[in-house]
Amino acid sequence: MNENKEGIKKVGELWNSDLNKRVITKQASAAGSVTLTSAQFYTPELTPETWLLPKSRQEVLRWARIYFNLEPYIQSIIMFHSRYPFSKFKLIGEDKGIVEFFNEVVDNERWNLYEFILQASLSYHLYGEAIPMGEWDEKDKKWKKFILLEPELVEVKQGLFDDETKFELILTDEIKKQINDPNVDTSKIPEAVVEAIKSNKNIRLDNKNVSIIARLTSPSALRGTPIIQCLFKVLIYQDYIRLAQMRIAERHQLPFELWTLGNIDKNILPSDEDLENFKNMINSAIQNPPFSMVYPPIVDYKVLGVKDKLLNIYEDLGYVENQILVGLGVNKNLILGEGPSFSNTKTISLNKLMMEYQIIRDTFERWIYNHVFRRISEENDFFIHKGKFKKLILPKIEWEKSLRLDEDDERKVYQELHSKGFVSTKTLFSKFSNLDYDMERRQLEEEKGTIYDKTDGKRIPEKFDQSKEEVRSDKTVGLETPPLPTPPTMTEEVKPELPLPEIKIGE
Repeated sequence: MNENKEGIKKVGELWNSDLNKRVITKQASAAGSVTLTSAQFYTPELTPETWLLPKSRQEVLRWARIYFNLEPYIQSIIMFHSRYPFSKFKLIGEDKGIVEFFNEVVDNERWNLYEFILQASLSYHLYGEAIPMGEWDEKDKKWKKFILLEPELVEVKQGLFDDETKFELILTDEIKKQINDPNVDTSKIPEAVVEAIKSNKNIRLDNKNVSIIARLTSPSALRGTPIIQCLFKVLIYQDYIRLAQMRIAERHQLPFELWTLGNIDKNILPSDEDLENFKNMINSAIQNPPFSMVYPPIVDYKVLGVKDKLLNIYEDLGYVENQILVGLGVNKNLILGEGPSFSNTKTISLNKLMMEYQIIRDTFERWIYNHVFRRISEENDFFIHKGKFKKLILPKIEWEKSLRLDEDDERKVYQELHSKGFVSTKTLFSKFSNLDYDMERRQLEEEKGTIYDKTDGKRIPEKFDQSKEEVRSDKTVGLETPPLPTPPTMTEEVKPELPLPEIKIGE
């Protein structure tokens, strides 16, 4: 007690001294047993799991590929995202010859645009970007085919004051080995490529043939970001949980046998010699199966397995599962057909998902117009000349599957308007991607008067046959003249009409 009083007295004396605060704090700690702790500093960049995250772009893409191949949820959802926004399509345009020319380009024995779009969409969702490179035919002035470059093998650069994006192919050890191998024929390899390899430089790619479709997470970014990257910390946590569970399972993969000899309550305890003899007997019996053992009830045998030994990780795995679903923008019902569903009232979640798919489709459609169709039209002089101006002729892409949730309702409205004569048949057919107006008109003419004619020789119903109706006009004649009345049919009861006002045309 006296020592404590002396310590408090010393602290008071130090407080009134001229020593600096740091010295006073240290001496007070020594005298009064005061514990000092350092200030807490936090940044998300320096947490333990952050140190485990990949640092280079090549490593990020490698992780994305590994998790895509090993995680069922991730692979299923990304495959769904990459395929759903797209469907088969057809090209339409006013000039049939130009449309046929483009059809031959996008679908031939060497290359199919639809299949390429699906592959590019998978690269877009898995790696955050797709880098197509085309092979141009200078003679026929069209594309031969397109291929996808591996994103980790392409360097994308842009100058500070230059809007032009530059693409460079990173040389791998395998490429260098092939070029330097005397047994490899390098005659078909461009000389510029050979020189770049010999000088150990990246290969500059032609911007006319190479482009990028990137999933940008920053307005100033040049490269795309994989959607899986936001799940890396959660997936690391899941791996650690799995590893902890596996260590316990490995420890108990073979049953642990526990033999107990003696009875403490009855003061029956085996000697060391008894234990040794019993152990030798068990080993001998195990080595010579089958065996039977006869012993008094002082021997107890138990098998210890994994029961009640494994960790209860279901709650943690449920958290990881929810994070994966949120990060990839879906719910369990969409993947497994269970859990909360999208109601028939077009919920916000479903509208959001369809909006995302529409954005992705528009992005790829814009790439097709700008990097596939445009050069073909420019090289072949596909223009419409209007005075001093000329407009590039590009075929229009018409998808078989629409992403609009209100499409069925819109079609019903157009059908009703068509039945009342307010819209043309051509306009109505334009709302159905599988219906071609000219083809249907020709086929209706061919079926006219046959067994397939559902109108007894009158293929066009009488109420739609304009040739049998009197010419009417809804436009006013002269000054505020009302429309001419429709004459009644023979089956209708003729009702007295109000007298028409006297009209003097030309006044």
